[in-house]
Amino acid sequence: MGTTHPHEDTQEDTYADTYKDTYADTYADTYADPQEHRQDRQDRGYEKGKGDRQERWQEHWNARRIPFEQECQRARTALLADLKDPQSAQERVLEDIVALCADSLHWKERGYDAVAADPAGLFRSVLPVMRYTDFAAEIDRETRTKGGVLSCSPVLRWLKTSGTTGTPKRVPYTLHWLLTYRIPAMQAMWGTYVEHHPEILDHPYATLDTQTVHERVDDYLNGVQYQAISNRHPRINSRDWNPPWSAAPWFGTEAPSSHAGRMYHRIRHLVGERLHFISAINPSTLVSLRDLIAEHGLELVRDLGAGTLEGRPYGDPDPEAAAHLQSVLDKGEFGLKDVWPSLTLYSCWLSSSAGLYQSKLDALLPGVRAMPFMSCGTEGVTTIPVDGSLDSQPLAVNQAYFEFVPAEVELGALVDAGERVDTLLLDEIEPGRDYHLIMTQGNGLYRLWSGDIYHVDRIVDGTPWVHFVHRDGIFHSFTGEKITEAQVTQAIGQAMADDGLAGGLYLCGPQWGEPPHYIVVSEVPAPDGELDRSLADAIDRELKTINIEYASKRDSGRLGPIEVHTVPHDSIAAYAEGRRQQGNATQYKYKPFQQDTDFVDDLVGARSGSVPTTETAGADR
Repeated sequence: MGTTHPHEDTQEDTYADTYKDTYADTYADTYADPQEHRQDRQDRGYEKGKGDRQERWQEHWNARRIPFEQECQRARTALLADLKDPQSAQERVLEDIVALCADSLHWKERGYDAVAADPAGLFRSVLPVMRYTDFAAEIDRETRTKGGVLSCSPVLRWLKTSGTTGTPKRVPYTLHWLLTYRIPAMQAMWGTYVEHHPEILDHPYATLDTQTVHERVDDYLNGVQYQAISNRHPRINSRDWNPPWSAAPWFGTEAPSSHAGRMYHRIRHLVGERLHFISAINPSTLVSLRDLIAEHGLELVRDLGAGTLEGRPYGDPDPEAAAHLQSVLDKGEFGLKDVWPSLTLYSCWLSSSAGLYQSKLDALLPGVRAMPFMSCGTEGVTTIPVDGSLDSQPLAVNQAYFEFVPAEVELGALVDAGERVDTLLLDEIEPGRDYHLIMTQGNGLYRLWSGDIYHVDRIVDGTPWVHFVHRDGIFHSFTGEKITEAQVTQAIGQAMADDGLAGGLYLCGPQWGEPPHYIVVSEVPAPDGELDRSLADAIDRELKTINIEYASKRDSGRLGPIEVHTVPHDSIAAYAEGRRQQGNATQYKYKPFQQDTDFVDDLVGARSGSVPTTETAGADR
């Protein structure tokens, strides 16, 4: 209402000076003039010897440390204030977004600009609930105009993420969204980390940040970069995300872009240093870090002892670090705490299926405190940690305008039919219940049904504390691959068709392991072991094509290959019918995507040719 946003600047600064700085400096001057670009790299220490490079990035670290801490403290303080008055925060966010979008082409063409007269009263009655795919036409237009279609803020880059149909999404990353929402969210989270663990800023080697990277971009949409949200390269302007380690050699564009290559560089630079904090998004990254040390340990020892990086000269030899790492490798079984005894903290997702990693993380990082990573996706931020609670965090009431629909409502059917959706606001939801999440973002994506389902754990000062349960139709995402029922169905169908088979029902579930993987039981005319193997290979290939995150995690070894068991036709139908008899027959539905793999033991016996009856199917469950 009348409250000033803690990160608010004047209209002239945000849309004139900053916009001019963004395009003139970042895209034109710095990257169009080779000589100036080369000088910039020299200033950052990229084209000098290791000694100069080390000195320059540490100079940057020392110059940024205090300003970075202050920025994060301010953002955290602003978030804590909003959490104590969530209604005002939500009103402010809604008014800000409506003011930003009301003059856009899409809003004017649809008559949505009428909402500006009374945002709180008209917004939900005028604008429909939308899926991402419903914005396809507007996004197509926005890629050509680079702004002005969905919101009146320039699109600085397009964010790429897997879509449920296999086609990567295109999420507009606008100047207003960057400065007013996304960067303050990152700063608030790191403010919490620093508040609870100030040692993570003790010295330049104290923190290993794997949450974000600086990688060169080679994909564009009509001349605008198209990249993952985790890639913060290039910096947009002076207010963009700029942690002290942003010029560190393991963080910049000189590090390899492959998962294994970049991880090796990180380890090589930090082994032997007093590392306190490893920050990740997915717990699988932490497991992968340890596995890469085990796999490439001898190479790391040689590089450390010889003063090389992947066999090439790189600074002074460090025989002490080499000897320590060799002693760790000699143990056979070791954890990250053995490699870095100074570790005091790690962060990653730890709710929902990610919690399956907890026992493994306890073994890898004994005695090291865990802090949660924010609940978020490319489309927006949902929660931001304010303390060490791992089970839930407060709704990020200053990040988006949030609406809720009880999880038991068939929301997809309502949206597909274009019917009115009755939503609840944050003061109307109840602890102990699950809800579909609908959010309106400062990038122009309004009333977006994300497909995410959250559980409300408690209400504090009017703010819901929530945790992610699963995506609508998704029960597990071991490493961020977000495999959907639709994707698995498509992959199995294509694999069957390629083999000339008439497929039947299937069940798919997640199997914990090192690495984890998925198991499929599928009906076919004539099951056998060789068919199992050929279908597994084919389905795996199809999923890699359909889901870019699945392909990335498979290629890096963080996910194992899919496992397939074929059973005769009608086996799964009989099994499903047996489950119906045990429960509420009216409510029970056949669900191809299962929450576990208990069905495997029940069904593989059907390979002998016997089909389970409704009396025996699912027995002993």
